[in-house]
Amino acid sequence: MTSDVIARLAAANPVPGPARAARRGPRYLLVLAAAQLFVPAAYAADRVLGISNEGTSVPTSDVLPGYSQLDQALQEMQVGATMQLLGTVNGVRIYAARNAGGHICLAIDHVAATYEKGVLCDLNDPGFPSAERQVLTFPGRLLGIAADGVATVQFVDAEGSVLDSTPVTGNLFASGTRIGLGLAAYVEALDANGTVLAKQQLPG
Repeated sequence: MTSDVIARLAAANPVPGPARAARRGPRYLLVLAAAQLFVPAAYAADRVLGISNEGTSVPTSDVLPGYSQLDQALQEMQVGATMQLLGTVNGVRIYAARNAGGHICLAIDHVAATYEKGVLCDLNDPGFPSAERQVLTFPGRLLGIAADGVATVQFVDAEGSVLDSTPVTGNLFASGTRIGLGLAAYVEALDANGTVLAKQQLPG
């Protein structure tokens, strides 16, 4: 994806706060979009998203309706006709799908908030879900999806102090705490016994 495309996608993002379309470290694209289901060979015999919660297929046009700029953003991210509605947790409706390149993208819609909407695409390889990457979350707030077996997700800083923690239900999580970009260094996935299953570096 070219820098020109990324810049135009970032411009379409109505989420409050400074736009940061590209970062060093783990590869994410934080914009507004969704994705057409594309099934890589590794997932052909398994679940498309790689998690138990496969959701319900809905038209992409129904995900974030009424935003003409977002329609353009969806096209730039190679988004197709449908996404999977995974559910609503703490007032946040969460959608997921694989885009044309096989990467998982999330769309979130704060049901009671007009502008708190956004999308995150994981461009890492291997991406979510894998042994190394068991959480897909927005960098400044715990909002997203977790792999099977993850009971809790938490942000920690560079010294290992926990900044925020929230439970996972049906592979979904949504904390009401806004940490802000750049404060958390890692996101950790914990099982039901509190054992850390994976510690992922966040873009910074």
